[in-house]
Amino acid sequence: MLDFFRKKKHISIDKTAMSNEENNKPCMEGEITQVPLIDVTPRDLQQTLRGTKARFTENIDYNISILTHRLPSRELLCRRFNIGTLSQTRVVMVYLGDTANPGIVSEVKDRISAIKTRTVIDSIYIERNIEDSHLSPFPQVETTQRPDVTESALLQGRIAVVVDGSPDVILAPTTFFDLMDTPDDAYMRWPVAASFYRAARYIMFLIAASLPALYLALTSYNPEMFPTKLLWLILASREETPFPIYIETFIMMGIIEAIRMMMIRIPTQVGGTIALLSGITLVIAGLFSDFVGAGVVVIATLSMISSFGIPNFDLRISIRIIQFFTVSMATLFGIFGFAVSAFAIGAHMANLKSFGIPFMAPLAPLEPSGWGHTVFRRSSETMPQDETYKPLPVKGDVND
Repeated sequence: MLDFFRKKKHISIDKTAMSNEENNKPCMEGEITQVPLIDVTPRDLQQTLRGTKARFTENIDYNISILTHRLPSRELLCRRFNIGTLSQTRVVMVYLGDTANPGIVSEVKDRISAIKTRTVIDSIYIERNIEDSHLSPFPQVETTQRPDVTESALLQGRIAVVVDGSPDVILAPTTFFDLMDTPDDAYMRWPVAASFYRAARYIMFLIAASLPALYLALTSYNPEMFPTKLLWLILASREETPFPIYIETFIMMGIIEAIRMMMIRIPTQVGGTIALLSGITLVIAGLFSDFVGAGVVVIATLSMISSFGIPNFDLRISIRIIQFFTVSMATLFGIFGFAVSAFAIGAHMANLKSFGIPFMAPLAPLEPSGWGHTVFRRSSETMPQDETYKPLPVKGDVND
């Protein structure tokens, strides 16, 4: 099974590739950089109850010094670039020389070197240019502001790309399970609880992606699949509504997106309160005026709440857009359209790769050694390791 999985990576390996690079130098040779207190104030984007409260800042020297402080090893290597003909923005590729896959290191280096632009304003400019597929709705790299998440990624054999002027560090390659992971899982004492909340997030992912479309398909085309009592409740709630159910669904989804954008544009407690009160007012007014049915309100609200259970922001936005695709297919073709859209999304995720690593690894292809820190969290005194990002054997090796 491991041989089959390794063949799927499509990454050529040369063990001397990293040692011959003149720009590959130990990260810890530089001095520790001090920054003002205001620059190290923790952000709340990835807030956890336990674990470090430190965050990366816009100062690239400080970010590198954090990593060298957490991993004081000469195996922590840095490859430095200056990207942008006008800005000459400093970009540093960080990895562990004895852990990272040399083929992936070479591929990341080549993609960064090939970037042609006048200026790099943020790390997103690098992210857009090194992803495998620009058309895929799913992110193929992970971004984080947490040093502990970056350290864990480096120990797993992944590569960190640090950009001057941006607090977001790019981690590549990445998988679906990396995007669904949170630091809280690693910091929970009881592995059963961590596995439970992981499973809950996967269920919330499925609800957010499919529930509105499934409800619409069953209500419009196959109401006989509902239990009789539930069907009577749905019909009673829609007795006075003036629009077809698919119009109601799109209206509710549009309102939810408007509220979400309001919360982003006013990122304060006052903004969140205003958005919440606006949403409640609209929903109550719609229900009392029979503008929308109660069933659609429940389904749309449940899918919105479930989408916030997805920890990665880029993946969460992708699911919100996919919702409109699945609902449109269910509107046109009913349960058949829903099944076709679900199959298309699943097939795309199974075929998507991030720097040669399957996006759905270690589930597709099957790699049981990785389940201990992806699908579940096993009980372990040390951080679980798997074969996902490990260096591959060279041809002709005795152990090949």
